[in-house]
Amino acid sequence: MHYTLRYLIIIAIIFSASCNRSNIHKFDPDDVQLEKINVKRYEQALFMINKSMLNTELEKLQPLFPMFLAGDMNDSLNLKRIKDYITDTLLIAVYNDCINEYPDLSEIEGELTEAFRYFKYNFPEKKLPDVYTYVSGFDYEYPIQYFDDHLMIALDMYLGADYLRYKKLGLANYILRRFSRDYIVRDCMFVMAQTQLDSKQESQSLLDMMFVEGKKLWVTKTMIPDIPETVLFDYTEQQMDWAKKGEATVWAFLIENEMLYTTEMQPVQKFIGDGPFTSYFGSDSPPRLGVYIGFRILDSYMNRNKNIAPQQLMSNQNAQEILNRSGYKPKM
Repeated sequence: MHYTLRYLIIIAIIFSASCNRSNIHKFDPDDVQLEKINVKRYEQALFMINKSMLNTELEKLQPLFPMFLAGDMNDSLNLKRIKDYITDTLLIAVYNDCINEYPDLSEIEGELTEAFRYFKYNFPEKKLPDVYTYVSGFDYEYPIQYFDDHLMIALDMYLGADYLRYKKLGLANYILRRFSRDYIVRDCMFVMAQTQLDSKQESQSLLDMMFVEGKKLWVTKTMIPDIPETVLFDYTEQQMDWAKKGEATVWAFLIENEMLYTTEMQPVQKFIGDGPFTSYFGSDSPPRLGVYIGFRILDSYMNRNKNIAPQQLMSNQNAQEILNRSGYKPKM
């Protein structure tokens, strides 16, 4: 059974070295005063209600969870859908697995608080979201969602790559690897970085897309400075090693084959799209090598132009200007 967040709402309604060696901007958010993030656990509140007083209980929860409970709690159809959801045996089992794996979220709340301090330092005018967890029914395409200043974490998508119920989804191992606790804060800040991009992207060349996706990772890195590079890029250790050693080779390939300015779907998809590897370089290569190179160029650009703030980077759609001023030239 596959329940997406949309269903729930209807119901209730990536020239440099490794990331760790990178000279990525070191921001000092010490002056940012921020109360500790309090993650609101919708799954607990929902599954623990008194089912015999469903509408009354839901009306009490409604102001606390507006993104999940925006409908009329006296409407019989809404009540039936919610009751069907919270009495579904599979979802009850998944909920219990979530509670067993995450009985307490204080550590995650602390990590989110620190990451949001960096976010607020870099994007002071941006309102910080309310953060929620919920059981999505394995909405693996959207484990983190952001709507109207609400950041929602599908906790059932972070139960570990070996979680038995994931096997029944029929997903590849490279996807299952992401479904672990290590990715929660990373994915949250990646989504927050995405909110800072200018949505009106005029060109869709490969270079443009390398920078669009690379910006998300670059800003994510600024918000989580100590993030392991394997988690940031979603690479295995072997893939990370390949990317570092093969960086100059990949760049030379892009230049020699005049691919940077192509808008053809196939090369763009091969360099940007997800998968087990980048087919131009064989099955031992990591995927999304265009995103990796994009990150490297952006990192070089920001290190050579320290007067440019992250906000300016995110709004700059002049890919050629970024490339020209980056001084990017990986060594063979």
